[in-house]
Amino acid sequence: MDPSPSSGVYSPEFMDYESDGRASTVSFSAQSPATLAAQSDTTFVIKHNATAELYQQFKDDVDYIFTGNASVKDQNTLLSRIPMTLEALITAFNDEKQYLMGEVLCNWAIKQQKLTVATLWTQQQNYNLLSAIDTQFEYFGELLEQTLSGLNYLAEHFPNRGFEEFLTRVKHITHYFLFYSIIVSKQPPSVVVKCGEAENHRRSRFWFNTEIRILGGRAFNLHKNSENLQVQCFLITDDTAKRLLSNAYHEVYENEEFLIEPPASILHSEIHHGLAAKFDDMRVSKKGQLRRDSVATKRYCLCYNIRVTASHGIDLIGKKVSLPFAILVGPKTDVEAKLFLERSFADLVRKPLSDTPTIASYRDMADALEMKFQSILETPQKSTDTIPLIQPKPFSNNIKHHIIHRLKPDNNAQIALENFMKLPVAEEFCLKRGSTTEGEWKLVPYYEWFFKLAEMLNKYMLQMWNDGLIYGFCGKDEAEHLLNDCPRSTLLVRFSDIEFGKIKVSVKDRTGVIRHHWYDQTDLQSRPLSRELLSNNKYNGVEFIYPNFQIDMALGGREAGNTNVRKPRHLQPTPVYFDNQEAAVANF
Repeated sequence: MDPSPSSGVYSPEFMDYESDGRASTVSFSAQSPATLAAQSDTTFVIKHNATAELYQQFKDDVDYIFTGNASVKDQNTLLSRIPMTLEALITAFNDEKQYLMGEVLCNWAIKQQKLTVATLWTQQQNYNLLSAIDTQFEYFGELLEQTLSGLNYLAEHFPNRGFEEFLTRVKHITHYFLFYSIIVSKQPPSVVVKCGEAENHRRSRFWFNTEIRILGGRAFNLHKNSENLQVQCFLITDDTAKRLLSNAYHEVYENEEFLIEPPASILHSEIHHGLAAKFDDMRVSKKGQLRRDSVATKRYCLCYNIRVTASHGIDLIGKKVSLPFAILVGPKTDVEAKLFLERSFADLVRKPLSDTPTIASYRDMADALEMKFQSILETPQKSTDTIPLIQPKPFSNNIKHHIIHRLKPDNNAQIALENFMKLPVAEEFCLKRGSTTEGEWKLVPYYEWFFKLAEMLNKYMLQMWNDGLIYGFCGKDEAEHLLNDCPRSTLLVRFSDIEFGKIKVSVKDRTGVIRHHWYDQTDLQSRPLSRELLSNNKYNGVEFIYPNFQIDMALGGREAGNTNVRKPRHLQPTPVYFDNQEAAVANF
């Protein structure tokens, strides 16, 4: 067997290894993490260097014994000193391991959970941080592996000196560290809509991607040993997930109602993404006819079977479980709203399958609503559409204040999450069955009002929103205040606070009079709002879209000519001075 840090055979020249497997001539006491990303975490650098210093003391003593140049007296002195060094080193190992697991990876996973309601671009920014974490895990793993190599040598050549116990303790730390280095690096969405509007479709309407990834592990030959290994994926209920929390060896079987596709993937090693099994284009298939209500209250998880082998006789066998999600047979907005709150505010990382809290802070709620709104805007209209990775348009502070104010925060700026589900904020006129004129007004809770506006924006006005032509969340009084500050005729496109699913166009004409016009979903289906603003006589003479977009240029109408070139400017005539004047001879 070739001596290597992964073989368990000790040799001094193999005690220092870089992450690519080449022997390093620089001692760890002189090293800090080599990448800028890892070095940016000063806490890790301090802890890792402290561990490396203790390892260096252990290494120097073992090296001296291995050379055979130590006298019997010196050898006995070293063999008595090494256990004390190992005690300190194991303490440092536990401290660094706890930081990497309990702080670095845990905080990343908590953020990952919250961002599952966000756009793919936002999620990708957090995913990219795994490269730095992978580097940190690799550096720590190298110290563990090299320590195990030294302990294997000591236990073999100096039995009954207590090194077997140290070897067992370091192996235990290593096993824990390596197993929890395997993570669900891409989570399923909070809601999988089984079939959209058509309930007879067998497969879910939109695909999603998940991924299992191993952080670090190269020093233990995980990348070499696990390349092309298959990872199985099962769809399980949250009841099964709860059993797995108390018994990791609980048998997992195929779900009775749904199938997950694909059911397996292969581990592959990539330079920039580490060792990962990618489950791309995942969909849910139903086995038979199901009622909407029969599954709407259930929660499901993805369960990945892990079975990989590391060096030093360490087998990593177990299961990794995703965040819980719902499978809907047809859309149910209330279920989506509850899952949104769960992903945004429940502590599912540290307390799996825990309940959603009852309150949230102003800032957390504002951020969550912003991310959810942005995510709805990028929902594809067809199952064949792909979602581009584009940075979403952020909410302004005024918009955040407006949407949070409607949730009625208390004096401590805390929002009762029940308000999101139950607080009526708008009204909808519902026709009586069989009538085209008679009906009654129905109160609409916050989540329906909020989701409906995002859905309408996605379907009918997305380009205008992305171009900054829609102000969005704004009440009537605020709109009039903003328009009164505009010196020229201007219109402002906003969402109705009172009438459910309506878009309002607030207009200040050239005489300074402000009017408000509304459009519902039927109106927007029949004609794009951009065309409506250019062609409807109600907006004749309007020059700008708030705050200062020239309406013809912004909406793709006729190009605005350079009409101010030969107009007197120094005496500052009123804006309407030239309204009834034009050139006597037209240019052809």
